[in-house]
Amino acid sequence: MHQLPLIRATLIFCYAFVIAGPFEVRAAVSSSTVEAVSSSPQAGRILEVPKVQTEAGDRVSSGVAGLKPTALEIDGNLDDPSWASAVTSANFWCSFENREPSDATEVLVMMDGDYLYFGFRLYDSEPESIQARRTVRDTGFAYDDVITVELDTYFNRRDISSFSMNPLGTQSDDLAGGRSEKVEWKGDWLGAATKTEYGWSAEFAIPFSVLNYRSQDTVFGLNFKRYQSRTREYSWWADVSPLNLSEMMGSMTGLELPELESRKVWTFMPFVLAGKNIPNKSGTIKDTLVTGGIDIRYQPRPDWTGVISLNPDFSQVEDAVEDISFSYTEKAVADNRPFFAEGADYFSDGEKYFYSNRVADFDYGAKTFGRYGANQFAVLATGAPDDRNDFVGRWIHEIDERHSATGTVVATRQTAYDNMLGLLRFDGRRGQRGLTYAADLAMTDTSDLYEADPRSGEGTHFNGSLGWQEDYWSLSGTMDRYDVNYFPALALLSEDLPGTRGYSTNLSYYREQSNKLWRVLEGNVGYTLRETESGDVQNRKWYVGGSVEFESQIRTSLYAEEGPYRPVGDERGEFRDYMYQDRYYSATVDFLTRSNVVSFGAQYDWGQLGSGDYEHYLIYGWWRPVDTVQMQVSHEITESFGRTEQTIASGSWQFTPEDSVGGRIIVYSSEYGSDNYYRLTYGRKVRQGIDLYLVYDNSPYQDEQYSIKLVKTF
Repeated sequence: MHQLPLIRATLIFCYAFVIAGPFEVRAAVSSSTVEAVSSSPQAGRILEVPKVQTEAGDRVSSGVAGLKPTALEIDGNLDDPSWASAVTSANFWCSFENREPSDATEVLVMMDGDYLYFGFRLYDSEPESIQARRTVRDTGFAYDDVITVELDTYFNRRDISSFSMNPLGTQSDDLAGGRSEKVEWKGDWLGAATKTEYGWSAEFAIPFSVLNYRSQDTVFGLNFKRYQSRTREYSWWADVSPLNLSEMMGSMTGLELPELESRKVWTFMPFVLAGKNIPNKSGTIKDTLVTGGIDIRYQPRPDWTGVISLNPDFSQVEDAVEDISFSYTEKAVADNRPFFAEGADYFSDGEKYFYSNRVADFDYGAKTFGRYGANQFAVLATGAPDDRNDFVGRWIHEIDERHSATGTVVATRQTAYDNMLGLLRFDGRRGQRGLTYAADLAMTDTSDLYEADPRSGEGTHFNGSLGWQEDYWSLSGTMDRYDVNYFPALALLSEDLPGTRGYSTNLSYYREQSNKLWRVLEGNVGYTLRETESGDVQNRKWYVGGSVEFESQIRTSLYAEEGPYRPVGDERGEFRDYMYQDRYYSATVDFLTRSNVVSFGAQYDWGQLGSGDYEHYLIYGWWRPVDTVQMQVSHEITESFGRTEQTIASGSWQFTPEDSVGGRIIVYSSEYGSDNYYRLTYGRKVRQGIDLYLVYDNSPYQDEQYSIKLVKTF
């Protein structure tokens, strides 16, 4: 990498550090928390968490390897004498509708040196109507009855972990910062639930060892959220307003957080992969491939994590099944690679600055991320074949719970070129309602390209936005500019943006309620204008869209946009001397939108795109005949410069809590021919032990593929 870009990157990081310096670390209870307390009877609530009094001999086995004994047996019942030590609270609030919920919820909270304990009594006036069908951990709950614990362990109103459970005791979690999916890697916790004569009850035992925090803190942000399927109500213990503002969460005080010796410092996740006709990291199809690798996590402090990945496996990433509807731009898909999933939120400025799918399948990689006071840091580096290296560094200073400053560097060294991006960002919001703002200034430097390549040299990008936000509506305006030679090599950037400047405005509305004719009402209207550097119109359109979901579980949606579009030319930043007069309209209807058993719908799109008439028909649906079986199907036809059809049918059967089989069929046809794709899978995902994956792929463009993968965490 050339010295000049490296110096610029260093200066950007230094500047980010300097602007962070003058600010002091926030106090445990911020001024806006006090404001929130006065705005609603349930906002900003505080619990003083007691410590359960239990002798060592009274503790019971957790029943899960790697977890310490607990102060009580986690079985979903709240009759254990230890709950007498808990603090109790109630009075949930329907924040979307500013009213009390139909049925009450009661919370019990306590702690010991290893766990936070939460108990719930969830009252239901019609207990026979309680919904609970999902039995597989971390696969979502659809519209089951659910209770959720939300923990803001840094008390910064940003890094919030959630732990959820339905009446069957099925668990799900989303840990702050991002974690890989395997339970033994991300950390385990205990939960159980049972139905009762008054509704249902639940118990959570969340070990401090799965949480990231500062050891000296005594306060966590806290909230509880309940979804009641029968009434279709969301209710919160601390009212977060219709905007779902995290700074209006409650808090729990009096915590005694364990030190390093109570945590697992090292975690190892090796794998072995064997297969036939599958590609290696260089993309070469191998008749027979046997390989292995390992991911290692080092956590010397609860607020600092390091990860090393050696010869990782990327072949098991789910193939993105994209629809065949018309689009001018490349689509973003999720990156499920474990190395990038761990701590993903620490590296995220949006796909237009760093899109991790742009990073090549590498031989080795290392990353570290964590917090220091009001600052968040993250660094990532990888080394791939052909002497390729990629790097990402990011620093955030939290000025307060609503305002922050960010500095980011993204760099890549490849055979064809060296490229570096530097970004400064400021964003925030004034008050719980009112003014919002964001400003991005990015610069790229690209070298070792052909001199005639317009991406060579330095390029800049600016994006600024101002808005106003109220409970049910928001108004925003945006302005941006892209230099012709602005080239973020590791980002997802549309090819029609370099060499343009744009302006846009948007007005949106969202309202949710229950026990009325309609359930959800939303809409937006806006206008955009994009011009080339010479002042020609590149894109101009107005758009309007909206949907209404009725209490009868029918949702209808309409969308329309019109305006001219100037396509890109042969060179970067060059545009054609003609324009398309685009028109696009869409209508959708969905049925049984809140069902846990079956749902289906249809969509029709039409208009004129790319100088030709456009039509797109889509029908889709899913069916869960029993709790452990799910099937879904979609069929779509697109007519745009020819006719294409695609049918996707898939299904899965979870025949034990740990074992599942699945399959997918894709049938694609066009005027040039037809193709069929098949995939069969078997997965065994265990709480402790060895995970097993078997995959069979059949594609018309390559020989049949077989692969088997074993993963172990310790």
